[in-house]
Amino acid sequence: MRYLNENQYKAIELLLQGKKNVDIAAQLGVHRNTVTNWMKEDFFQSELRKAATRHGQNRLGELIERMYEVAINEGSAAMAKLILQSQGMLTDKVSMDQTITKKGGSIDYDAIDDEIAAFAKRLEDEADIEH
Repeated sequence: MRYLNENQYKAIELLLQGKKNVDIAAQLGVHRNTVTNWMKEDFFQSELRKAATRHGQNRLGELIERMYEVAINEGSAAMAKLILQSQGMLTDKVSMDQTITKKGGSIDYDAIDDEIAAFAKRLEDEADIEH
């Protein structure tokens, strides 16, 4: 099994902090081309992706907390919608109550028109909230 050397693992951590290759090279005491060459290696890229995933998972709670802050403190309907969707509490699925579309066994087109108008109004209200 192949492993990266200590400097390569340090480089990955620095990359996750947003450091540039030239700064990483200076901090590790290697030539900048060395860092560039590491970045071209498949195994290094694989380890970088794994580390980025772990890093992202570790900060997931922080991200969700910030989403709640934006939704509540800034009144962001879009963020509230995203939170509800991520929790499975809101979908884009729209269902219509079939009892209002039937009148004496035939389709009540007026009721359908009313339902469409109500839906359009809800969309309009959501758009107003988001802006």
